[in-house]
Amino acid sequence: MVRKKKLSPSGAKDDNGEYHNVHVNLHEDELAVAGMEIGDDVFVRVRDGKIIIQKADPETVEHDF
Repeated sequence: MVRKKKLSPSGAKDDNGEYHNVHVNLHEDELAVAGMEIGDDVFVRVRDGKIIIQKADPETVEHDF
């Protein structure tokens, strides 16, 4: 499943009026495809040109992307 998403500004602005945080909205059907539910803990990995969100299960965490 692929859907285009926008990184929406989030949180307070700094003294210059700039945001430093974003959020992405994921629908529950997207979470279900990934085997996740609303409220699950996740690991967020940042790689060159990628953001990877993975269920935070230390027993099954994947390290090679």
